[in-house]
Amino acid sequence: MYLRVSITDRCNLRCTYCLPEAASFASTRISPNELQQLMAAVVAAAQVHKIRLTGGEPTLCPELVEHVRAARWLVPNVAMTSNGVLLAPLLPALKEAGLARVNISLDAADAAGFATATRRDRFPAVLGAIRAARELGFAPVKVNAVATIDTDAVALVRFAIAERVHLRFIELMDIGEAHAEWSARHVPTATLLDQLAAAGLRLKPDIQRDEPTSRVHVLAGVDPAATTIGFITTVSDPFCATCDRLRLTSQGRLHTCLFDEVGTDLISPLRRGDFAGLDATIRRAVAAKVPAGSHRHGVMAGIGG
Repeated sequence: MYLRVSITDRCNLRCTYCLPEAASFASTRISPNELQQLMAAVVAAAQVHKIRLTGGEPTLCPELVEHVRAARWLVPNVAMTSNGVLLAPLLPALKEAGLARVNISLDAADAAGFATATRRDRFPAVLGAIRAARELGFAPVKVNAVATIDTDAVALVRFAIAERVHLRFIELMDIGEAHAEWSARHVPTATLLDQLAAAGLRLKPDIQRDEPTSRVHVLAGVDPAATTIGFITTVSDPFCATCDRLRLTSQGRLHTCLFDEVGTDLISPLRRGDFAGLDATIRRAVAAKVPAGSHRHGVMAGIGG
C-alpha cells in the first residue's frame, strides 16, 4: 500500500480550483508525535511501502523535517508534494533526513498565469525550488499541473523541456471549490493531447514508463531521462480498480478513498492506549476499501490529494 500523509491542512496559495480567498482551516491538529505514531500503525497494519507527505502545504509545518525522518525510518521510499513557495531553502535538510523524491505543483509556465491560477505572485520562488531540487540531485523532479480551461498546456510542456523536469497533467476533479464551475472548467486528457499535437509537439505513449496513476508519454527529439509528459486521468479514465492509496490526515483520520468524506477515526484508540484496537480499526478500514463516488464536498487541502 501507498500512504499519503497530510501533515497540515493550511496553505499559502489560493488556487482557484482548491481554496477560496477567505479559506478557513481546522482549529486544531493532532500532535507531531501522535501523527508519527499513526503513520507507524498504518504502515504496520497495511504493509505500506511508500509514504508521501502532503498538505495543504507541507512546508508550513514546523515539524516537516522530523516527519520526513520518521517516515524514512518506517519505509524505504519517502516523497513529498509541495507548491514550492517555501521549499528551496529546506531541500538540503529534507534530503539529509531521507526525502528521496519531490513533486512540485505548478499550474502555469509564467508569472502572470501563475498569479491568475493561485491568486499569489510567487512564481520566481517556485521556479527556484524546481531548479534547486534538480541541482541537489532529486530525480526525477516532477511538476504537477491541474488542467483547466485556462491551462496553457503547450507552454507547460515547453517549460518542462527547458527545465528538464517530468510534467504530469492532472484532470480537474469535482472536489470542493472546483464544484461550482467544474463542468465548464474541466478539460479531458484527449483535449490536452489534441492541443499539444496542434502545436507540433509529438507525444508517444510509453507503456513501460506508465505509473500507477499516470499514463506516460515521451516526446519526439527529447531525452526521456530528462522529460516525460504524463496524464493523470482521474475523470476520463479512472484507475479506482487498481488504487492502493491510503490517506492519513492531520486530524488523525484514515481515508481509503479520495472521495471518502468521513474517514475512520484513529486518534481516539491511540489516545486511549488501545493499540490492538487501533491495529484492528486500520485493518478493517483497509479491507473495506472501495471507491466512494466521484464528488467530494470538502476541499482538497483537508485530505492531501
